[in-house]
Amino acid sequence: MGYKNVCLNCTRVESLGNEHSKFRTGSCPKCAADMIFVYHKFRPPKKSDKKGWELVRFLISRGFIFHTIYGDDSCVVRYPTTMRDAEEFVIKYQDKAIKT
Repeated sequence: MGYKNVCLNCTRVESLGNEHSKFRTGSCPKCAADMIFVYHKFRPPKKSDKKGWELVRFLISRGFIFHTIYGDDSCVVRYPTTMRDAEEFVIKYQDKAIKT
């Protein structure tokens, strides 16, 4: 558990620990693509899970970097596990996306 940097190009994940203050960005040491900072709720799919990584790319590209999102009832919203649910999730919570 902890914050992570993710390379969406080669699906490399680096753990950054639990301190948000140690947040850093950089290039992937394997393929030199930009790595993306994601929050501790992110659980990477297996490298061989192409659909799982497609879902991760979709969510991150729309500003959902696995940060905590609260619904209208003030309860924590679970991140989607299918592409169909992700499309609905992005529309419903677009105001909660992190703009970069």
